[in-house]
Amino acid sequence: MCGEWNSLREVRNTSHRLGSPSGPLRRSDGVSVVNLGEKKFVVKKSDLIFSSGISEFDRVLGKGIVQGAVMLFSGEPGVGKSTLLSQVVGKIGGLYVTGEESLEQIRLRVGRLGLDKKNFDILGTNLLGDVEAVLGRTKKVYKIMVVDSIQVLVDEETPGVPGSVSQLKSCTFKLVELAKRLAIAIFIVGHVTKEGSIAGPKLLEHMVDVVLYFEGEKNGELRILRAIKNRFGSSDEVGVFRMESGGLVEVRGDEVNLVSSEVAGVGKTITVVMEGSRPMMVEIQALVTESFAPMPKRGFVGIDYNRGQMLLAVAQKSLGLPLYKDDVFVSVMGGVKITDTGADLAIIGAIYSSAKNKMISTKKVLMGEVSLIGEVRKVKFFERRLSEAKGLGKEVVAAKKVQNLVEICKG
Repeated sequence: MCGEWNSLREVRNTSHRLGSPSGPLRRSDGVSVVNLGEKKFVVKKSDLIFSSGISEFDRVLGKGIVQGAVMLFSGEPGVGKSTLLSQVVGKIGGLYVTGEESLEQIRLRVGRLGLDKKNFDILGTNLLGDVEAVLGRTKKVYKIMVVDSIQVLVDEETPGVPGSVSQLKSCTFKLVELAKRLAIAIFIVGHVTKEGSIAGPKLLEHMVDVVLYFEGEKNGELRILRAIKNRFGSSDEVGVFRMESGGLVEVRGDEVNLVSSEVAGVGKTITVVMEGSRPMMVEIQALVTESFAPMPKRGFVGIDYNRGQMLLAVAQKSLGLPLYKDDVFVSVMGGVKITDTGADLAIIGAIYSSAKNKMISTKKVLMGEVSLIGEVRKVKFFERRLSEAKGLGKEVVAAKKVQNLVEICKG
């Protein structure tokens, strides 16, 4: 028995590996040091990496799923996390651990997506001990396991309610240990906070091998899968999907076009951003209107707030816009989030267009990183962006300073 203040708690007497957070350090027999220079340690890469059956998913992971890897999969509610992971399991088979949905709900989703039900082994539980017991006694070899979600999983040996810091840390640690010991790739579904970050301690992201984020507007069609962290490949690649009635469908690079309409409008500009190695044409919209509040409002959707504030200041200084007395709202259409500084000129162009009530032709593409003094710098992968714009019948506008927007609007 373990004594706490005015209470007793039963603790299971188990041995712990070195570094276990749930017990003291103890000596582990049978562990030896391996020298890669002396021991024959030759493993074919093809034996360690296998395809998910979905090329866009493989693109983000590197070249596929790595054996024994642990991947944290997060995104807004309703964006399609469970749908995408169900499609992966449906392609290659695996164990689906559900603590949030009933078995009947899983069965209905699998049927709606038209997936092979024989590839699904479902374990309905929120107890980590049940997962360990099933994997310990089964003779079936699983390539992947999905845990949906980590916020409802409970380790009975650790105090705390589901979703607490202690439970999240303990459950994730033991899942990582299971993945390495059994050579099974584990996808851990994680919730997000209202700010959009992954719920739980930052340590969660350090413990896993890959952190994936699925984004997009729930009411829109397009979904973007991006890797925030990837120990096995680049964290710059993105996968693009389109949500349809039968599930998520891959979108090829030449099909990615986030321009809502070819009709020009006030406060609307077009730019080309780089998401990983692929160029994407996106539409920026801005609304500048007189404010009647003591402090004018600022709203940015799909753009970093601090970056947006800086570009507003540059527009006010370089173009003489009295934005200090206006409400300003800027949005990236399609529900995607961009961090590419090559969209700076297009953002300022949309703001100028709305403030001056002048249109910029949708045939013109604005690209360039804007400095604090209003200079426009050439962006990386310019030739690839230029090729994308020309392929869609667009003209890339050359601008050296933000002030050139005045002439662009006239043209």
